Amino acid sequence: MVVLLLIFISISCGNKDKTPLVSRGTIAKKHNQTVVKSIKTPITTLKIIEPVQWITQTKRLSKNEYALIIVANIEKSYHLYAQTVPHKGPEPTVFIFEKSDHYTLIGNTSEEKGHTVYDSIFKLDIKSFSTQTTFKQKIKITNTTTFKINAEIEFMSCNNTTCMMGYSAIKFQI
Repeated sequence: MVVLLLIFISISCGNKDKTPLVSRGTIAKKHNQTVVKSIKTPITTLKIIEPVQWITQTKRLSKNEYALIIVANIEKSYHLYAQTVPHKGPEPTVFIFEKSDHYTLIGNTSEEKGHTVYDSIFKLDIKSFSTQTTFKQKIKITNTTTFKINAEIEFMSCNNTTCMMGYSAIKFQI
């Protein structure tokens, strides 16, 4: 049973087709407090630590344009990597927006300035964010009916000793 659990965890961490293997439930969250989820098996309880929590908002820019705003609240002592990182570095933050006839993306997802520092884990200068950061994606809507935009975020967060891959499904209401 333990071997099967370890294989499942290994497969989940290497999920290359961008489809979540496990539906993640919601938990009451506090800013700057690590969220810990538990998975119970007949043998043990597995703790899942989530040091980055995501909040979404929309802002109307004009009659046909909106900004999709994605705020990352990052646990103290952790940092979140930027969308562009050096080769042989950490996994970047990636936003995957579901395709729809209701809207088109305008440009790439923007991010704040962040800070570039030497990362002792990867031995590279890497741009990252601490505490909180905001990403924005502009869209142009193609009709005036209300609809939802589904998106996924894949990211890596690290502290001074550990790195964790993360995944979050997010939604926007237009």
